[in-house]
Amino acid sequence: MTGDRDRPRASEQPSPTPQPQDKRAWRAWADGVQRARTAQARKQHAQVLMAEVHGLATQIGARTVGLYSPLGAEVETRDLANALIVLGIRLAYPRVQPNGAAMDFVLASGPAALQPRPRSRLMEPVGEPLPPKELDLLVIPAQAVRPDGKRLGRGGGYFDRFLPALRSDAVTVAVCPAACVVAWQPVEPFDRALGLVCTEAGLAALG
Repeated sequence: MTGDRDRPRASEQPSPTPQPQDKRAWRAWADGVQRARTAQARKQHAQVLMAEVHGLATQIGARTVGLYSPLGAEVETRDLANALIVLGIRLAYPRVQPNGAAMDFVLASGPAALQPRPRSRLMEPVGEPLPPKELDLLVIPAQAVRPDGKRLGRGGGYFDRFLPALRSDAVTVAVCPAACVVAWQPVEPFDRALGLVCTEAGLAALG
């Protein structure tokens, strides 16, 4: 990735005590960390995300960027979406397939175009799935992320199944608080690594 060598490396934060012993416990701990942040702290993180990913998208010449619609205390992406639209970049958002087995990304004009999924908190796009190889940059929410890049999600496995379909040069960015850059465990064979993390301190390289 262009400029990756010049980025700081993500460093592990002190582990919680007592240390969670499985993914469910790690998710509960990380969710508590994220929910404990003030609205102002989350807003500031969203501003950092906007500035960092806007610059990154410009740097790599991205034409299509995948974003997410936040759940719970996840960092908001609305300001980032608007900044990318000004650049003329296409946006795509995730949509779970009707059978619930996998996830696609679908082009959308922006967050206002998303619609609620029936019987769910998810906001999703409408339209035909986008070929994964058209995504140049993918911004992904994380409960926690290890310094080696392995992401801890909400447990559905959708991103782990989707990521292998990306181009090898596609750039992936996890989004979580700095306190959630931790060596969560256990890591399993299907857990996928991401290239960068954006915390409230900015972008840092993983791996």
